[in-house]
Amino acid sequence: MPPKQQLDKAAWQWAETVNPEDVQQGHVEIAYRLNLKKCKAQACKRNCKGNPCCLNCIGERVWFGEIDENSWHDIEDPNAERREDGMFVGLKNLGATCYVNTFLQLWFHNKTVRQALYKYREIGLDLVNIKEDTWAPNSIAGHLQLLFALLEHSERQFLDPKEFIEHLGLDAGLQQDAQEFSKLFLNLLEESLSQQLDPSVRFVIQNQFCGEYAYVTICSQCGNSSQCPSKFYELDLSIRGHKTLEDSLKDFLKEEKLEGDNQYMCSVCSRKQNAIRSIQLQNLPPVLNLQLLRFVFDKKTGHKKKLNSFIQFPEVLDMSKFIVKKPKIVRQNELEIIDIDPEDEEMDANAMYSLTAVLIHRGPTAYSGHYIAHIKDMDSRTWYKYNDEEIEKMKGSNLHLGTEDDPQEGQGKQKGRIPKGSHGSKNAYMLVYTRQKEVENNSYSKEDGIVSRSLIPKHVKDYVAYDNEKFEMWVAEMMLMRDRNIETGKEQQELTKEIYLKLIADVPQDQMEWLGIKWLNTWLEEPSKAAAIDNKIFVCHHGKLDPHSAVKLKCVNTAGADMLFNQYSGGPRLTVSDSLCHACVKQHCNMMRLKIKMVDDEKYLSASMKVNNVQTDVPSYWIGKASLRCWKRLAMERLDGTRRDKEHSGQENTSRDEEVKEDLTDSPKHNTENKDENQDTLKCSTEEVASSSNQNGPVKEEEEGQDMNFNFDVLCDHDKLDPDISCRKLVPDHVWNRLRQYFPDCPEFPQGTPSCDLCNKMNKEEQENKDMHKLLATQQKSLLGDLFADKKRPVALNTPQEVNVVSAAFVGEWRSFIREPLKREPVMEVLNSTLLCKHLKYLYPPANSYPDLIDHGGKVVYLWPREWDVISQSFVVDYEISIVKTQDENGTVMVFTLPEVCQECVDDRMVKEEQARYEFTDAIMYIRKVPKDQKLVNTTDMEKEEDPDFVQQNGNKSRTSFEEPPEKIMKLADGTRRKSQRHRKSRGEKELKVSSTDTLKELKLQIMKLFSVPPFDQNLTVSGVSLMDDTATLGSLMLSPGSVIMLQADEPVEDPMVLQDLIQVSSGPEAGFKGTGLLGH
Repeated sequence: MPPKQQLDKAAWQWAETVNPEDVQQGHVEIAYRLNLKKCKAQACKRNCKGNPCCLNCIGERVWFGEIDENSWHDIEDPNAERREDGMFVGLKNLGATCYVNTFLQLWFHNKTVRQALYKYREIGLDLVNIKEDTWAPNSIAGHLQLLFALLEHSERQFLDPKEFIEHLGLDAGLQQDAQEFSKLFLNLLEESLSQQLDPSVRFVIQNQFCGEYAYVTICSQCGNSSQCPSKFYELDLSIRGHKTLEDSLKDFLKEEKLEGDNQYMCSVCSRKQNAIRSIQLQNLPPVLNLQLLRFVFDKKTGHKKKLNSFIQFPEVLDMSKFIVKKPKIVRQNELEIIDIDPEDEEMDANAMYSLTAVLIHRGPTAYSGHYIAHIKDMDSRTWYKYNDEEIEKMKGSNLHLGTEDDPQEGQGKQKGRIPKGSHGSKNAYMLVYTRQKEVENNSYSKEDGIVSRSLIPKHVKDYVAYDNEKFEMWVAEMMLMRDRNIETGKEQQELTKEIYLKLIADVPQDQMEWLGIKWLNTWLEEPSKAAAIDNKIFVCHHGKLDPHSAVKLKCVNTAGADMLFNQYSGGPRLTVSDSLCHACVKQHCNMMRLKIKMVDDEKYLSASMKVNNVQTDVPSYWIGKASLRCWKRLAMERLDGTRRDKEHSGQENTSRDEEVKEDLTDSPKHNTENKDENQDTLKCSTEEVASSSNQNGPVKEEEEGQDMNFNFDVLCDHDKLDPDISCRKLVPDHVWNRLRQYFPDCPEFPQGTPSCDLCNKMNKEEQENKDMHKLLATQQKSLLGDLFADKKRPVALNTPQEVNVVSAAFVGEWRSFIREPLKREPVMEVLNSTLLCKHLKYLYPPANSYPDLIDHGGKVVYLWPREWDVISQSFVVDYEISIVKTQDENGTVMVFTLPEVCQECVDDRMVKEEQARYEFTDAIMYIRKVPKDQKLVNTTDMEKEEDPDFVQQNGNKSRTSFEEPPEKIMKLADGTRRKSQRHRKSRGEKELKVSSTDTLKELKLQIMKLFSVPPFDQNLTVSGVSLMDDTATLGSLMLSPGSVIMLQADEPVEDPMVLQDLIQVSSGPEAGFKGTGLLGH
């Protein structure tokens, strides 16, 4: 099959030689491409877009192939959520609850704690019917009991701890301090178990996690020792400056000297003495929890920050060297012999601990990241990685933290740094060591599982069984739904194949109809999402099929179309025998003949216009320049009635320019010599509107409004010849006659036609006004030249002297008129009322110091007496204001104003202006970074110093003088110079948009984005005054727009993630677990 472009040409090639009145049925069928042969099924590699009888490659091939069953549904295999044999159950992360999940898994793997929880009994729950009642535990221990039972006996791959989290009152979307959660929860759990009668339940937390140490103080003078015993559930070990766990333990137990103001009050000496204080471990629990203090409080920021220090810890921890052994005195033969308490020897054996859990925090800061746990299963001696829903069994029997935590697992230089039997991490925040005897006793056999299950209360076992039953029902339901979708999909495949085969069946034309190719594509892509069939967009204004839309449709068998319309509805139905529009074909034939003629006419017009343009002895006519440029488009619109078609069809078609372009592209060339002319016509048709935009205002507005008519652009508002000759030009009568053939009813203006009298009169008056304004501006500028140029202005009063005052608003408006007298109206009056208060007294008095004539922030302008004379004569002045400086007979100098100053209103004005100065929105302030060791001084003094951030390449420092350039300095009347008020930025200085309601903390966060300096490292000053209060607003700190803030940074932060995280931290104080059940339930 030939390509589409060639088929499109062939469809209308007959129009070159056939007149519109001679169009026959055969011509119509050719225009609709019905003369083309039908393509055989599966014969084309791609669809023949120019052939409506080709139904290959429109999306049907997938339906005749083998379709994967999984494509019929979007349901994941429900068995993927089933617990694997030999694996543990995970916990769902509800947003930011990973820190809770790690501890729940840790405590679950403690066999003693788990079995004690199973023995827990809530009062009145023995007769609960789980299937009938909406039941939930009403205590912390009850919730943990249920959760442990599900973790051990559930068939699910992971559980949803939503009820547990809600019972604690935790915000699932807020990440909290994991170490604080551990302390608070164990305390709450211990309280919840305290009412149980069974001592193995009541004291399980103490028996497993509670140890003893004492604060021991020894007097350096008399040696008296005092002890303050205390219990602990975990040891908080500092890792700052330590490389190994042993170093941290030694730091925890190190001696502290009490001297000077911190001396110890000795009860034996009865006075303050130097002493040594230390912590002595006396009794260790079976499970030793070691909290590594990675999250420390920063006093500067008021927030926690994470220490990413690397720490090394052993798999087997010998605590015997850290425990204080009690001496025992034995008498033998009247001699006192110090012996070791046998209990302490037993304690040595109990001081050997094995690593059983490592809790990890991955993330750069305390406010972001993720918590995971590595826990050793006591039964299999295998390590597991618990990452919320996902649980990974480690290969072999060794712990694998990952290369980013444990360098021993990496390659290259890092390998071998940590000795065998030890691990290291920069993210571990808690280590759990279990006494080796306890590890052996905690092995879990099948018999233990049976005993453990027997300990669970009946209602909890019923709940677990019911939950497993619901899970199995859900799996069965999902599988049934999958099977139904697959069955429905296969039925849809057979139905689609049946309809398609009927659509392509070979039948006569009277049994065929048209369907849109896009709708067929959509239907074959996904039949269930196909919309109703819409053929309205293909119908012409005669109610039949538009011949130009034939390439967008396909001819199909009516029997197949019946099945589609029955299933999807829609319409109208376009049968081949009744939908061919003879009128549209004839109209398009006429259009093509006209376009061929237009090519010849344009060639003729172009040649005629090049020869002398207009000859004086030849009659000529006025034609609009835009009309001459767009005559082909206007002729096409007139021919096919674009606007009339839109009114009849009631629908939006494609733009006329695109249609003309398509028609010209499709039209055949009547001879090879016209190829260039046709190309020029096409180019002109598509660019006419764009080129007309370069014309004057009225023409552009008409063309953009889609209502432009030929030669209407030479008409004025009174429908006569426009006096503006720039919008029209003269053409010879033979050119005009050619154009008149296309527009017989257009306005006609021979060369001698006079332009509109009314427009000429208005133009004359407008020109006279412009000349008068120009003359007035010239006269006023010559009389008030210094005022216009802002030169030689009064700045100080001599004795005696008088100056007049006018508002700066008047002077600004007057200067604008002088600069552009043809665009602006002249200023007629001077309104000085804005300079007076409600008592009609003066609001802007002179200063008491030199210079005394200040402009009050650009509100007033001072005039010399000669300038005032010109002003008073040239303008209407509402109030005269003057300032007089005189000297009386006694030599006393006096300065007074007329009218007098209203001091009360002046004070009120200054207060309001001061308040408004510190109330702003989206104002600019400047941040200038200076070296840390440079003394912060006043900003104006700083400008005199060298720029610290810029050194030229040749080694010379930048210009140290910050004087204004000559063009920015004004000479005053007395010879002094005044600097420009415009801020000149220095190198290394950046600007910020701020509002007066922004806090200093918010300003520091913006500065952090510009200079990568965190807020706690920023030292900010303005004019030598430090900005300290982070909660204060910029307005309350008296910062105004244009302020230059000096920034000194303490230390650079290299980790960009830290800066990104700080931006997200709230400026308010941390709430922690306030308001949750952990602080009182």
